[in-house]
Amino acid sequence: MSVDIAKSKDGKGTAKAGGAEAKASNAVGPKSRDGRDRLLAGAGRLLAERGYSAMELRDVAERGNAPRGSIYHHFPRGKSQLAAEAAALDGERTREALEQALAKRGVKGTLRLFADFFRRQSSRHPELIGCPVAAAALAHPEDPELAEVATRAFASWEEPIAHALEIDGIPAKDAAAFAALTVSTIEGALLRTRAAANHAPLDLAVTGLETAYDTLKERTIPDGDPQRSV
Repeated sequence: MSVDIAKSKDGKGTAKAGGAEAKASNAVGPKSRDGRDRLLAGAGRLLAERGYSAMELRDVAERGNAPRGSIYHHFPRGKSQLAAEAAALDGERTREALEQALAKRGVKGTLRLFADFFRRQSSRHPELIGCPVAAAALAHPEDPELAEVATRAFASWEEPIAHALEIDGIPAKDAAAFAALTVSTIEGALLRTRAAANHAPLDLAVTGLETAYDTLKERTIPDGDPQRSV
């Protein structure tokens, strides 16, 4: 899921993916920081659209409206570091968006919100819909470090979903299972939407998750329980 409903806090998540180089880059001035952020944004879009193998640095520079030579200034390890940080940043932004949406709308409302977001995002070109984190996952075994970034991001999305389900009265074990099902289903639906070049797979996936959520609550929370109306 590549979601920018909630804005990130000044690129806060990039240090997790890039190690020492990323931490050092946080000390640069505002103008340099802006160029770095634009490169990360361009890399994220290209990862989602083309995947890691087809992500060319010259295209990243063009998408980010930055000189190609600046890439190695900001990302000394080149393509691998740039892709890892872009995927990690997308993962953190998505988690932030999930946390905010779940707090305001609950689980079902968040499912529909994300579906609507993806539909708007790819209204003209559903064949280009994608997720930078999923692209990072597919880099394994070519780049295990990049795949590990994806693994951490997926897990970070499941955590707030599971927590919201537990608040709804769902046992922890079932909540964790449903959260994993949700992330896997949406990611798979994005892939199928891209292949079909229409949004029907995404809509069906969200409808199925909504039904599964209702069934889970009905099975778990007895009639008459005050949480039943949550």
